[in-house]
Amino acid sequence: MKASSMAALACFVVMLVLTAGCGLATKPDTAALNTVAGAAAQASNTADLERLSGWSDALYAAANNSNRQEAYLLLQRIEGLAQAKNVRGTGTPAGWHAFDLSVQAAKKAMPVKGTAALWYTEAARLKLASDAVFRPESPLWLQYEEVLRDDAQRILVSWQSLIEDRGMAAEAAIGVYGEHLERLEVAALMQRDAGAIEAVRDRLDYIKEVVRAAESGQSQSKAVITALDSLNASASALFRDPSLEGEAALTEALPPDMTIGMQRKSAMQVAELFIAAFVMGVLGYAGWRKYRGSQDAGIPFKRK
Repeated sequence: MKASSMAALACFVVMLVLTAGCGLATKPDTAALNTVAGAAAQASNTADLERLSGWSDALYAAANNSNRQEAYLLLQRIEGLAQAKNVRGTGTPAGWHAFDLSVQAAKKAMPVKGTAALWYTEAARLKLASDAVFRPESPLWLQYEEVLRDDAQRILVSWQSLIEDRGMAAEAAIGVYGEHLERLEVAALMQRDAGAIEAVRDRLDYIKEVVRAAESGQSQSKAVITALDSLNASASALFRDPSLEGEAALTEALPPDMTIGMQRKSAMQVAELFIAAFVMGVLGYAGWRKYRGSQDAGIPFKRK
């Protein structure tokens, strides 16, 4: 069930409950009115975030098709909506600062020939960042944990290979890791402390230096493995939500082939089932109250 559908259904339930109670209450319920006002504001905020996410998805698709004209129009819309105060109420100041820089980088690169790869990357960054603020419980960028894990494995395989240019192969794999890290950076900044992603970047720069030193004989080959272990540890920490108690223990308890992102996706599906059941229960209760109210008032219940 999409977030927009859930928000619309929740608003419908609130209005139905209030309508059902109108014939039973003679005094205005201030708390209920405040609840409705809050729900309306939340629904409006959710709608703006959904629109931002939708436009960012369309921007990414346009970049994928090299449609500069459509991409530029979408980029202008995204830039305008991203300035809204209610939109910026989600995420972090560092995340929105990085978001703005990404928008400007894409706008600067788009009119220039030969820069398709650059503004395609920026479009991907904006897509992931917009998704992170729209779906903070299960954002797409968490799926990059698996991607970075595969990248790290390629670095290891390249370094342990018996080819003559294993150092160059390892550096190429490190470069791919860096590209993927850059792609998720803005989204991660929306939900994590800047120090967490900076730690991963520092470890990545360090392993590149260690590979070069090992190739020139200035350090031992096993130093690369140690540096890679450090990189994996910092990357793993990035994908853990520090606000959730027991997250580290959860990571250790997950099966080898499952990441936190995969586990959260499954949990969200279960949560949506419970929410749907709760909504149906409220609908049933509201209908029963309306029926009882009409019976107590002596109004016959019309059958269809």
